[in-house]
Amino acid sequence: MVSIVTSLTLLTVAGCGLRLETPPPTEPVPDAQETLRRDAVDGALLVGELAVAAGATSSGLDATSLATLAEAGTFADLHVTQLGGVYDSGLPEPDGDTDEPPSGATEQPTTPTTATPAEVLDALAASSASMREGIDQTDDGPFARLLTSIVSSQDASARQLAVSTGTPLPESLALPTGLLVPETTPSGLTATDLSTIIEAEDAAGYAFEVRAALADGDVRAAALDRAVLHRARAEAWAQAAGTAGGAQDPRRVAYSVPADVPTAELAVQLESSLAESYAALTAEAGTGTRLPLADLSTEASLAAVAWGAPLAAFPGLPEQSTTPPAAG
Repeated sequence: MVSIVTSLTLLTVAGCGLRLETPPPTEPVPDAQETLRRDAVDGALLVGELAVAAGATSSGLDATSLATLAEAGTFADLHVTQLGGVYDSGLPEPDGDTDEPPSGATEQPTTPTTATPAEVLDALAASSASMREGIDQTDDGPFARLLTSIVSSQDASARQLAVSTGTPLPESLALPTGLLVPETTPSGLTATDLSTIIEAEDAAGYAFEVRAALADGDVRAAALDRAVLHRARAEAWAQAAGTAGGAQDPRRVAYSVPADVPTAELAVQLESSLAESYAALTAEAGTGTRLPLADLSTEASLAAVAWGAPLAAFPGLPEQSTTPPAAG
């Protein structure tokens, strides 16, 4: 009997010891989607921090340049929020006397206290390039659409900052040009999707033709350039869809063009609408086939800005169209 009691006592003590030695919970290892999200957040965070630092410490900048930096910082904050913010596991902070970060955690970079416009441009270009890759890698269609919009926003912000500060654009920030329409239709798009974008491009081309005929000088030249490009894109999409010249070709002889809207304002509406349409298609298209759609959305967004549209934190996302409060 004594030996049995002793054995039970030892087992109880041993069991208590095992519970006390159970290691603390660790950071979960992020999956591929979470990794893409965190990378996007990190890029936007750095843009915002550098924009704030540059606005506070760069000398010789005029009011326009400072306003552009402040706007880039405001946009970056909005991007971080829509991307889900910085990951927080909810686990307790590690003891102050340990040099090891929690398993799965990443070291937090030091917030920059000084920066130049060139460094902000480099961060915008790097973040835009990283998110552009993410557009084609994610399995989450709505996330791809969000990334498409942020890429367009960062691209436009970089170009305006370069102009206002006289700083060269990074070579990696190439302007999307040309047709950009793929020879093969992206996976996941329906016949209705393709018909809609063909008609939208063709209608835009027609509207620009009408306005070019009524204008002169630079406005006429710009409208003609856009008319030719949009008509060519409509044809390229029709060829890719296999409907060009057939019964299913949605293009019409003429479209309604409002007469009481100034040409520049109408151009902004046309290009912004196309940016929305292409951004929406990135959410529908399959992984590995989205980049042409994303590039077309960015190109249309930049064209809208060239016609006078203000920069936006989320071009192509009408549900996010509320103008943010002025920075500072």
